[in-house]
Amino acid sequence: MKYALVFGAMIALSGVAASTEADPTPPRGGGIAGEAKGSVIDVKAIDVSADGSVHRPRNADGSPASVEFRRMPASICFTQDFPTTKGQVGACGPGEREGALVVACEAEQVALDPIFKQTWVNNPDGTISDLSRWELQNPASPGDCLAAVDLAPLAEAEFQRLTITPSPVTIQPPDGWTLVNVDTITYTSPAPQTFTTTLLGIPVTIEATPDTFTWDYDDGTTPMTTTDPGRAYPHHTVAHVYEEEAVATITLATTWQGRFQITGTATWTPITGTATTTTAAPPLTIHEARARLVTEPLD
Repeated sequence: MKYALVFGAMIALSGVAASTEADPTPPRGGGIAGEAKGSVIDVKAIDVSADGSVHRPRNADGSPASVEFRRMPASICFTQDFPTTKGQVGACGPGEREGALVVACEAEQVALDPIFKQTWVNNPDGTISDLSRWELQNPASPGDCLAAVDLAPLAEAEFQRLTITPSPVTIQPPDGWTLVNVDTITYTSPAPQTFTTTLLGIPVTIEATPDTFTWDYDDGTTPMTTTDPGRAYPHHTVAHVYEEEAVATITLATTWQGRFQITGTATWTPITGTATTTTAAPPLTIHEARARLVTEPLD
């Protein structure tokens, strides 16, 4: 991992040293905080009221937390061109020159701002005191490089939450009826579906691709599973023969495989696990064609 300095205009994120229940500079609309435990961040939500007051994060047991973690830009302060301190942007003193600390990552990686920590004391009356400034959690490693493999567990969870459009069902003959002892043709679309989302604030694209298709023809026979989506007549490859007159509802269960890609990179990473959708076609009437003798010729 490499670091670079960038000089120029910077946005100040001033630390607060006050004995008050509300943080005077909360993130608008709330945010996400997390407690870093090694390579794992225990994420907590920050609830910001309409009046701007902050309900600080709580521990897993519901008790008030006394530490908060946030990712935000870091800077280095210079005196006579020598670095003196690292801290959040806007933390340099009089006469010091400020430079942004930028993490230079390898190809196919994305840079994350460093984690800053703020602590305070929860008083019995519900107020807080000894609110510290935001300080780098790990001054020796300001910022991180994140690869797709680091996002894989989050991508897996997101894949299960996606609303995948169920595969369409096409039946031939197309008019809601078919005949006993002839092929009833079924097929669907094999097209993948793409979704855009963010994981840890990083934009990603998730792709869902149909993998297997299970056809239930609703006549008591064993459902048929295939990797073939089928084709239309006369090149059809998936069909079923009904043996009795009835009304049947054909259903299709599609199993989807997933993969994801960090925006701006070229590599796709497989997602562990699958998703399933189910489609039910309109009722299908099954007729039996019978031969009849007639006295008059048919026109």
